[in-house]
Amino acid sequence: MTNNSVARHSIHQARTKRTILDMHPIAKAFDRYWHRLKADHDIPRFLDFNINDVPSAALPYMSLLEVENTPRRFRYRLAGTSVVAAYGHDITGAYLDELDTGGQYDRYIHNFNEVADQRVINRTCDEYRLGNERLYRFDGHLYPFEGVYGDVSRIVILAIDDWTSVR
Repeated sequence: MTNNSVARHSIHQARTKRTILDMHPIAKAFDRYWHRLKADHDIPRFLDFNINDVPSAALPYMSLLEVENTPRRFRYRLAGTSVVAAYGHDITGAYLDELDTGGQYDRYIHNFNEVADQRVINRTCDEYRLGNERLYRFDGHLYPFEGVYGDVSRIVILAIDDWTSVR
């Protein structure tokens, strides 16, 4: 794994208490988009996903993961400008196991597997202390999308930073 001086500061899981009313406005807009796409299905089909229809304010905070199943790996197919700034380099094309996750690789794998296997949205609140000592706070939202074979083939991640500053 690479080391880009990201050190884990603390974790705050907020999955069970968070509602759409508590979410950042950008997350609310993407949540409405995802629910509109899913219609009467449990999750939307990735074939219905159109980057041009995603709320434009969400794009800097968005990553698109491809779920590979043999073996199970997660590859970043798209990384928004805010995500690139947080990592300090473009992570597009990289696998999760190739990135410095601030010591949280196992937790990320658990969350990504939960979304892929249970077909559920996952929401968390996290904080990282970056190498420049800036505290990076973000709300993480993981949204599953169904592939052509009925499995979860993509996960959209929204990592909206500075959540606490907009409360």
